[in-house]
Amino acid sequence: MKKLISLLTASALMLGLAACGDFAPDPTASQETALDFEYTEESFPEVWAGRSAAPLMEAVAAIMLGTGRAEGAERISFAATDEVWAALGRGEAALAVAPEGSDMPSGIDAAPISRDALVFFVGEGGDADLSSEELERIFSGRGGDGLEILTRPEGSGSVAALSRLIGCDEALVTGESRPMTGSNVIGFGFWSECVLAGLADGYQLVSVDGVEPTAQSISSGEYPFALDLLAGVSSGAAEDSPERALWLWLQGGVGQAFISSQGYLEAA
Repeated sequence: MKKLISLLTASALMLGLAACGDFAPDPTASQETALDFEYTEESFPEVWAGRSAAPLMEAVAAIMLGTGRAEGAERISFAATDEVWAALGRGEAALAVAPEGSDMPSGIDAAPISRDALVFFVGEGGDADLSSEELERIFSGRGGDGLEILTRPEGSGSVAALSRLIGCDEALVTGESRPMTGSNVIGFGFWSECVLAGLADGYQLVSVDGVEPTAQSISSGEYPFALDLLAGVSSGAAEDSPERALWLWLQGGVGQAFISSQGYLEAA
């Protein structure tokens, strides 16, 4: 195995400076490397990612392999957050990218690669300014009479974050949900999927304790429910393995600049 770590040059980074949807025209020029290594179809690691990180990891795979976004997506296994971490724990995934799950495996090295947040959204005419206490009552079933909660799939990282950060009745917030609008609808998810991937399109984002969830308020820590998008590898992954090289690149200066170029927030 050749010595890793793959670094994008400034010219390769410029490919990502457009909005997420415009990244990676087909084909994308392959990345240049600072050391004697280049990812290929054979050497690119088995990557699993949570769905909230899908646009980011499609872009990472595309730029590393010199392909378009659609081809990059084919190299990533997307799943619910808990399943992503379970796949890493059982050795099916070499690199996992997802928020913290409800049950993290042992024997892994995990590090933040992007700042994110748990956010809430309401239908037109709904109350778009709620306190932490009001949200806890709504999602625990002790308040919010008449509100229809837009549930999330089982194993979702946003459900784990909701339970961890404010508490909830998981039976109340978990399950398949159909899109609904109206003043009696409230939903939740990660800032990245709500704003960058369109989950909250057609809804209003909720200010919590008077703080609107923006890139600035999340990065500064002013918004109360900020959290990390993590990347993880097995603790036993060799220093010159493709997965550890990509894990380190995502944390490094060039990787962080690329993450920012895709609209995601740099790690705190």
